This record gives sequence, structure tokens and C-alpha cells, in this order.
Amino acid sequence: MAKIRIKSAGKIIAWLMRGIGATLSFEVEDRGGAFDTSRRGMIWAFWHNRMFLIPWLHDHWFAHVPGTILTSPSGDGQIIADVCESFGIEAERGSSSKPQQGMSALIALAGKVKEGYDIGITPDGPRGPCYQLQPGIIKLAQLTGGSILPVHIQYSRAIRFKTWDRFELPLPFARVKIIFDAPMTVPRRMSEEEYETHRAALEDRLKAALPQEG
Repeated sequence: MAKIRIKSAGKIIAWLMRGIGATLSFEVEDRGGAFDTSRRGMIWAFWHNRMFLIPWLHDHWFAHVPGTILTSPSGDGQIIADVCESFGIEAERGSSSKPQQGMSALIALAGKVKEGYDIGITPDGPRGPCYQLQPGIIKLAQLTGGSILPVHIQYSRAIRFKTWDRFELPLPFARVKIIFDAPMTVPRRMSEEEYETHRAALEDRLKAALPQEG
């Protein structure tokens, strides 16, 4: 019975995404070559509270590029996996709190990067703290040589929920600004200090595009 409820939630959310997405107006800045038809897959980095539109816009603009998103093995992660499936995006389940699951997911994602998939990662998820970048995305880029594409999403009007991530749901007919920022690569070999420098640099870039929050 629980699985049925979770599956239904995924379908309902996917329907809501399509309904809201169809009403929105977009301003897009492509600094990172996201629309370059010759590009290989990239590692998309976006904050957990901005994930709502990601499956919809990837299906709308980049359906020709296969996609995978990292989700947790929790019930919430299953809902996200079901939503993404509705948009033709695969889900890889992993957990930062369970090293064995996390490493297995990292290995699977590394294979997808090399096959040219777009990989979606919320680097402050699934538990936060909000806007604090966890190191897994840097490790994935280090292992694969893949480019990290910072994705900034700003809504003119949205509901902000009182959740750990301050999740934002765009209101119908809102204006949405999307910035595909310049890609970031990291060296294959790094010291602990260099690793932290790259982690902090990506965190700062993702924070820099956030609107002033009250």
C-alpha cells in the first residue's frame, strides 16, 4: 500500500510540473554551452530547493540528451525517482550517510558521465544543511573529468515551504530566469587543501546567484 501511495505522489507531482511549466515565461542565459548540440553530457549542480523545474526543463529543452539524477534511497527519494521517470530521466539511488550506498551510486554515475549522460545533483541534499555543498559532486568530476554545470534558477513569484531546504514552488504564470553558468572542471589529482578550494568555489558560485532571501 505504501508503494502505491508513493507512486501516485510521483505521478501527481509530474502532472503538476507539466501544468505549471506550461504557464511560465523564461529568460535564459547560456554561459555554459548547455544548448550546444555537439556537447557531451554535463554534471548539473543546482540547490535542492530549486529542483522542481529540472525534470520538466530537461525534457522540454534537452530530451535528446540522456539524463540521470541522484536521489536518496528514502521514500522522498523514490517519489523524485518516479517523477523523473515520467520525464524520461533515470534515477540513481545513493546516500551520503551510508558510505557503501554512496560509493555504489558514485561508480554508477561515473559510468553515465562517460556515456555522455547529463547528471543532476543537488549538492546540499538530501538532508542539508541548506546551501552547504557536500563533496560528492567534486569527487564525481574528479573521477570522470566531467564538467560541472552550475544551474541557477530564480522565480519572480513562488511559494517557499518551511522545510530544511526552504523548497520553492513557482506560481503559475511566474517569470523564471535560468542561468547555465560557465562549466567548472577539477584536476584528477588534488591535495585535501585543493579539494576543499574547489568545493568552496563551487558552493560560492551557486550561492552568488541566489536572490536576496527574507
